[in-house]
Amino acid sequence: MRHVLIVSFYLFPAIAIAVLAPTIPVVGLPGWGAGLLLMTIASLIHMGLSVRAARNSSERQMEVLAHELAVTRQDLDAAREEVSAIREAIDAMPDSGHVVSELKILQGLLGQLSAKTPDKARGKPATPAQTADDVGLPAVAESPGAAEPLLLIGDAEVLTIVEQALREDRVDLYLQPIVSLPQRKRQFYECFSRIVDDRGRVIMPEQYIPLAESAGLIAVIDNMLLFRCIQLVRRAVRGQPGLAFFCNISDSSLTDVDFFTDFIEFLAENRKLTPNLLFEFEQEAITNPTYETQVNLQRLQDLGFHFSLDQVRTLDLDLPHLASLGFKYIKVGAHMLHELARGDDPQLDMGRFKGALDRCAMDLIVEKIETEDMLLDLLDLKIDFGQGYLFGEPRPTSAPTK
Repeated sequence: MRHVLIVSFYLFPAIAIAVLAPTIPVVGLPGWGAGLLLMTIASLIHMGLSVRAARNSSERQMEVLAHELAVTRQDLDAAREEVSAIREAIDAMPDSGHVVSELKILQGLLGQLSAKTPDKARGKPATPAQTADDVGLPAVAESPGAAEPLLLIGDAEVLTIVEQALREDRVDLYLQPIVSLPQRKRQFYECFSRIVDDRGRVIMPEQYIPLAESAGLIAVIDNMLLFRCIQLVRRAVRGQPGLAFFCNISDSSLTDVDFFTDFIEFLAENRKLTPNLLFEFEQEAITNPTYETQVNLQRLQDLGFHFSLDQVRTLDLDLPHLASLGFKYIKVGAHMLHELARGDDPQLDMGRFKGALDRCAMDLIVEKIETEDMLLDLLDLKIDFGQGYLFGEPRPTSAPTK
């Protein structure tokens, strides 16, 4: 505004002189010439003042930009410090080298879970049954042959609970001891995964497995439970590196190419667990293996892990072949072993069978030993290890002890 006033001071007289040029002469110049000169001077002054104003405006803009740049640099420095602090925190964690592979596999599993969860499992949960003695809570029924109760709730609610529990890390690790015999000293633990709802109630496998199979979710659930089991075992051995755990790998997990590729990468980052983890496989999956089964068994063996044969239906076994695959243990049910090795005409020569196991550096674990009488009957067979409710039922725990 100031330079406009200054220009006006010269411009108006110049216009007046130019108009009155015939009657108002200026020394050496006609009136119109003097007016033109003043107009030129005014124009030059205006240009100079405009340039100066523009320069001042540019300088102010530069100052603003410089300030914004300084603030941005401060923000970047703060972000770098934050990232550095996060990296230092990760490096300080016991599992620092495994975070990336763990997040990768978890993200993939949650993606599969979302893709495969049926619409009915995502809707409103079914209203649970109520009893007069338990208002507001589902009724409870005893499952035949099971030590833990089943919740009487709708199928859709079961699938909803399973999905939410997997997403929200409500998976508990149950451990059952495996003892050396006859000393009954705890040597190993078998891992069982249990799904818990938001009220702390356990959903048993026999309740959700048939529903998961019919909904096409069983592979994803098996994969997730296996992964959660390894996570929990890793935490359990931090303070007690001498502990060893048996963890089941289902056939659906073993033959899931996408999952198992990530799982192998995850285990490769956790090789320190090789003394603490023994993977269990069903006999049917091993005696009639698919190509994927053979490849993945070899990959696990290459990492240094050893195996146990579970769900044994026959003892007609190629022990040297199993040993070459990495198997160190054979699990046999107490009732089956009694039927085969006892009586007047036993079908199994226990001495020869034990000798064959010893030559292959394999041990026998007899499971489902429930009573003292059953144990006494089996001790004459010189078995190595025992498992069953007699020695301890599966219990939730965060810090097992020897």
